[in-house]
Amino acid sequence: MTQNTVDYKNYTVAEGPVKSEKIKVYHGANYFSGGPVVLFRINLGEYDEVFTNEIEGFFEKLSGLMPSLYEHFCSVGRQGGFFIRVKEGTLLGHVMEHVSIELQTLAGMDAGYGKTRSTLTQGVYNVIFRYLDEDAGIFAGKAALNLVNSILTGEEFDVFKIIETLIYIREKNLLGPSTQAIVDECEKRQIPWVRLDDYNLVQLGTGKYLKHIQATLTSETSHIAVGLAADKYLTTKMLNEAGVPVPETVETDNLEILLNFRNRINAPIVVKPVTGNLGEYSMINIKSDEEIASAFALAGESGEFILSQQFIPGNSYRLLVINDKFVAASQLDPPFIIGDGESTIGQLIDELNTQPGRDWGDKGKLTKVEVDKITGRIFKTNNLGLESILPEGRKLVLKKSGNPKVGGFSTDVTGKVHLMNKYFAERAAKSIGLNIAGVDIICADISKPIHKTGGTVIEINAAPDFRMHLKPAAGKSRKVALPMLDMLFPADAPNHIPILSVTGSTGKTLTTELLNFCFQAAGFSTGLANSKGLFLDGKEIFTGDATFPEFAKTILKDRGLDCAIAETSKEGILREGIGYKFADYGIVLNVSEIDINSDDIRYIEDLAYAQSVVAEQVYDQGFTILNADDELVLEMRERIYSQLALISNIAINQQVLAHTRRGGLAIYIEQENFIIHHFNKKMVLMPLSEIPPSLLGQSNPGYYELLATIAVLHAHNFEMLQISTWIKSFKVGKGG
Repeated sequence: MTQNTVDYKNYTVAEGPVKSEKIKVYHGANYFSGGPVVLFRINLGEYDEVFTNEIEGFFEKLSGLMPSLYEHFCSVGRQGGFFIRVKEGTLLGHVMEHVSIELQTLAGMDAGYGKTRSTLTQGVYNVIFRYLDEDAGIFAGKAALNLVNSILTGEEFDVFKIIETLIYIREKNLLGPSTQAIVDECEKRQIPWVRLDDYNLVQLGTGKYLKHIQATLTSETSHIAVGLAADKYLTTKMLNEAGVPVPETVETDNLEILLNFRNRINAPIVVKPVTGNLGEYSMINIKSDEEIASAFALAGESGEFILSQQFIPGNSYRLLVINDKFVAASQLDPPFIIGDGESTIGQLIDELNTQPGRDWGDKGKLTKVEVDKITGRIFKTNNLGLESILPEGRKLVLKKSGNPKVGGFSTDVTGKVHLMNKYFAERAAKSIGLNIAGVDIICADISKPIHKTGGTVIEINAAPDFRMHLKPAAGKSRKVALPMLDMLFPADAPNHIPILSVTGSTGKTLTTELLNFCFQAAGFSTGLANSKGLFLDGKEIFTGDATFPEFAKTILKDRGLDCAIAETSKEGILREGIGYKFADYGIVLNVSEIDINSDDIRYIEDLAYAQSVVAEQVYDQGFTILNADDELVLEMRERIYSQLALISNIAINQQVLAHTRRGGLAIYIEQENFIIHHFNKKMVLMPLSEIPPSLLGQSNPGYYELLATIAVLHAHNFEMLQISTWIKSFKVGKGG
């Protein structure tokens, strides 16, 4: 935190006319949205039914504090639309919604979604908006409410301090650019992912197909290879033995050896720690005994052994190799300033940091340059300081590395790399067994073969930063996350286990037990979460109500499972949302008045809307299975994008008939038989008389649990004989 930010963790809603009654965070698809949202329940108090056009000076003060709200289209559908609404009159909850979104946007977090809804209580509203980071969303909502109240009370409000704080949260909490690029590609390919810590540890895929990444390290990256890459001396030795051009190198903790090494090669040298990075504790182009002694002392501060190499003049290049194949290359130049004979070094750095694209942290194309220990040492070496005036035309390099993390300038040179240089980069990565490697090369021109021009590979980096390739300061952006995902999940390879989600007012538990029994009979290792408990591969892990999202998440993180079956309760949906992004089968059995007991559920239609999340959040190629005999359930088909299956206890349901005429899947009862009707073909599965007596005692009138189960099993391409055999042998029990 800095003096330009506030303590966001202890930031509170100040006293004012509009009050916050509750703050709630939804992490999955939920009653209000298909994605994560923050809900603020606010009480307008004396401003209930008071519109903004009735509050003197409100528009002028709001537009003065937040002029960028002009970009919000709102329901008007064009630029300036929200301001038109404010001028014409809107309620304060609506204003808070838009301010919450815009504060995040101004900090580089494009939330882009919100809505405000009335509640059962007069004057109390739910303000809902999307967030990219939970801390940022909560803080933005509190700040938005404080801003609205400041307008009403005439108090000052520092918008810039709020935005600076949100930027701080963004840099502290959001995924790094490499990890973000990987999960963005996952979204495009519908590979489920979940963040596992506050940094960059992410699970990709689910169940037995899951993989882990930590930035650009993967669960398949060799631990030995990472260790080798960290040891620059051993890496150089192995590359030399593999025929890769490398500089002559020694490792030592003895100054005399360094001096003798310089004398033997009769050339300038580089001195650095054997495991250092970003140029810290390193010195280059060292010639004199005094410089070598200074470099030896500096490198010794790292506490590591010291590495010395022949200094190779030229440009610095980073070549990215993924799965033994060259992918991209960048030229990396350290940040620098050029004197004008009038400005101080500090002023020139400030001017440099105003370049378009420079931002704090690592989310932009360029990072602002900070004066750190490395810069301080450069100043000291040149007898300069921040107040020194740099002579006109003099160039001062501010860092020892061109890495974008320290403000370096990256230029894409992927199309210029000579074939032999690609080969050497690939060979270098293979030599130490690193599946994702950043190979650093020094040479005059990357378009010419380094073994003929005196260039060398100077090191290999595990967990290479993708940012320089994704967002180069100059040149073409490269989609380097794509080959990484292709390595982890080759085309057409599965990336998630089947997810079967069941909701409704009644019959959910029995349906999940039926599905679990049948999939286990088919040889699947199942995870089952329902009202009786949590069962992993038939073992009872938890006893009690497991219909909440955290239990579904537990199943999806289990490497030993290849099917997830979840009873998804209305309470779970309303409390936090669902525990998965998309299911393969979403089943809605029924909607009943008896299930209405929530602040957000006023009418049975509201309950149906909440449960429709299960119908909507299904993969395009998956199936949503709806009870065609329940009008509210049937209406959900208007909001789905997946394939549709209808179930009914009668053959003459007109909606079912129309659906089957179009070739759709329907399961219904006709003449005391279960019928599978698909692709205009009607098939008798089994007579009702063969249902086990124990199941008859459990099933609700209409056999909807069985109908839904049959629909899933048929859609999953099980044979009819298998389906009927499993149903006939079903025994009511738990998850085993």
